[in-house]
Amino acid sequence: MSYADVAYQQWKDDNPLPLRKAPRQHGHQNTDAENRPQTRFSPVATEPVCVSSPPSADETVYAIPDEVFNQTVGHYDRNQFARLLGNHFGTSVASDLLQRFQVGTSARWPGASVFWFIDEQDRKRGGQIKLFRPDWHTEKYVDREGRNRAKVDWVHSAMRYRFEKAGTPIPAWLSDYIDKGERSPCLFGLPQLLTVTATQPVAIVEAPKTAILCTPYFPQFTWLAAGSLSYLNAERLTPVRNRRIVLFPDMATDGKAFNRWSRIADQLRTHGFSITVSDYLEKIPATDQQRQDGLDLADYLTQYQCPDSGRGLTEPNGYPALWDAPNVPDAVPSIRVISCAEFSNVNVMSRHLMRWG
Repeated sequence: MSYADVAYQQWKDDNPLPLRKAPRQHGHQNTDAENRPQTRFSPVATEPVCVSSPPSADETVYAIPDEVFNQTVGHYDRNQFARLLGNHFGTSVASDLLQRFQVGTSARWPGASVFWFIDEQDRKRGGQIKLFRPDWHTEKYVDREGRNRAKVDWVHSAMRYRFEKAGTPIPAWLSDYIDKGERSPCLFGLPQLLTVTATQPVAIVEAPKTAILCTPYFPQFTWLAAGSLSYLNAERLTPVRNRRIVLFPDMATDGKAFNRWSRIADQLRTHGFSITVSDYLEKIPATDQQRQDGLDLADYLTQYQCPDSGRGLTEPNGYPALWDAPNVPDAVPSIRVISCAEFSNVNVMSRHLMRWG
């Protein structure tokens, strides 16, 4: 059994999934702000931090109805991302991940997935549709103007296109959502916080795919995603402000992603957040093209080779080859593995993974 299997099984035992609740019969709006709980995820009741102006008490929240969400969940036999997870981790771990992150399937393109952004009130604030190639990268196409485009869309946009193409009226909730709603104004993966301890640190990456892939390898963190480099802000981090937060930005030319998230982290620390930024990817040798492409932890876990050993990061030993490399002083995180057997003990891995510079 590989390290990822052992560690993930221990994590599942410690953090069982809650029973799936029946969908709530509510509308797409929520104006009863005064009666809402502050957050279902905060271990301590604390006034939310807002670096920008706080929302008004009578703010209307526009969300996608549960019935739309429920229609997408499952159908993994025709979901390319589900197939990739199954090939990489095996059926059991893949199934757990798909359920934990409530990944959906879309008919926008054959094989497309839906990554649902669900807030702390269980409202579906947005659904990102994406189609992956067999190498885990996003599928591309050429539009009518000859430009290369990624096969990425949003549920509300795909639904509007479908109604318009069929010549049928657009539902009132969809019109309101398109005209007035915010696009995914929360972190991806928040429902996990219902089942993990208040002391478990949170790791935040840019893409939902990366959060899902990192979960079995680094189960000491609760993995969430901002959705985009520019989406990270105090409002989105409010549900996790009482937890230790570690940010893992993608690679970028001249360290732009790392520098941007570092500036945000500096600002958030002045508002009471316990937050650090990992420079782990910044210290990995990479070509200019790789940095321009914005490689992230998922890329290094699934396909790229260890710079020192030349071996694939997840083969041939069943765990990332970088864990056999010597520790780099001040690396964040330090994840050297002395032996696969030792790292079958989650506590041993924790001492390595949580050793910050």
